[in-house]
Amino acid sequence: MQKASRPPQDRTMVVACLAEVAQNMGSPIAAYVDRVMPLVLKELASSDATNRRNAAFCVGELCKNGDDLALRYYDNILRGLHPLFGESEPDDAVRDNAAGAVARMIMVHPESVPLNQVLPVFLRVLPLKEDREESMAVYSCVSTLVFSSNPQILSLVPELVNLSAQVVASPDETSEVKTLVGRTFSHLLSLYGQQMQPILSNLSPAHANALSAFAPRS
Repeated sequence: MQKASRPPQDRTMVVACLAEVAQNMGSPIAAYVDRVMPLVLKELASSDATNRRNAAFCVGELCKNGDDLALRYYDNILRGLHPLFGESEPDDAVRDNAAGAVARMIMVHPESVPLNQVLPVFLRVLPLKEDREESMAVYSCVSTLVFSSNPQILSLVPELVNLSAQVVASPDETSEVKTLVGRTFSHLLSLYGQQMQPILSNLSPAHANALSAFAPRS
């Protein structure tokens, strides 16, 4: 006999609980990746925004803590997350959590993410709009790629400069996040110097002043 499907509110609670467990359990969650991942991948396409948001967060935590066991799902995860970056996604928090998931995937296994395809889409939805709890994951990912001189991220310098300016000027970001982004911008400046002047000259005075305040002097 077929079981009745769960009501939407029950599924929302289940995905929320799984997201919480995946975050708090840490590396032992790896033993459950094969059982949990198919469920949360399905919920990325849920009609309920809260479900999509929790599913995106859960996927990221499973990748972060699931070690190599999550690797086999990377292609499916990226396919499932892709619509959440598009204009058809109406919820900013869902998009922010999708960005957080991609950031965690890149941090754990950058070699398994097609950065040339993913990074332009990833950067296009930044800065984060609503869920600032994803800020450290997202901007730490960007910073790590810049400091490691990843060629894919360094081909997007104009986007990085504009992103940095918006983050450090935001009243909603913490000083910790702004300091991280300021250090990253300073590193870009040390790499490209005068080549960045045309980009910097296009910034608004408020953004330029914010960058000056948070970029450490060399």
